[in-house]
Amino acid sequence: MPYTAEHKQQSRLRILESAVRCFLQQGYERTGISEIMQDAGLTHGAFYAHFSSKGELYIEAMTHAAKNGRFTAHLKNGKKGSAWFQGVLEGYLNLDHVEGDESPCPLAFLVTDIATRESDVKQTYTRLYKGMNRYISRQAMDDSKRTKDDIYAVTAMMIGGVAVSRAINDPKLAKRLLHSCKQTAEKILTSD
Repeated sequence: MPYTAEHKQQSRLRILESAVRCFLQQGYERTGISEIMQDAGLTHGAFYAHFSSKGELYIEAMTHAAKNGRFTAHLKNGKKGSAWFQGVLEGYLNLDHVEGDESPCPLAFLVTDIATRESDVKQTYTRLYKGMNRYISRQAMDDSKRTKDDIYAVTAMMIGGVAVSRAINDPKLAKRLLHSCKQTAEKILTSD
């Protein structure tokens, strides 16, 4: 008896969620298909019913993580203007995010991993980064006199702040770095 479309979709989602976890924790090179499938509770052979290659899965996992990640979760915080920016920044630039406890952002967690990947992977990362900028630009352009360069600076600071905080082994410094990024981003985005 063939699997239902719903069962196939649930299996695909399990694979994507496992891939997100594994890739965000270990990167592309150190993550194997067998490991992802074991994490998903599925057989290795089931992988090919959903994806043609590990590279394809990596691209789709990045997109899935971005759509369901910390940044996206804070976009609809019910606030407007400066309060909206502060909510987004607070949700993104904090130690819980750095530690990957809840919905880590692939833009920050995979930034160095992406640099060594193929052009289609870089293209996906670029698309996700542009999307992050569009979300913030929509709010910023309606509310103030911010330029696209201001938005690029803020998103680069957000991603870089999380990435650097993950790389250092001094929690006090990491917390200070995140706070500094948040304050500077708020100044750029909310000052008149």
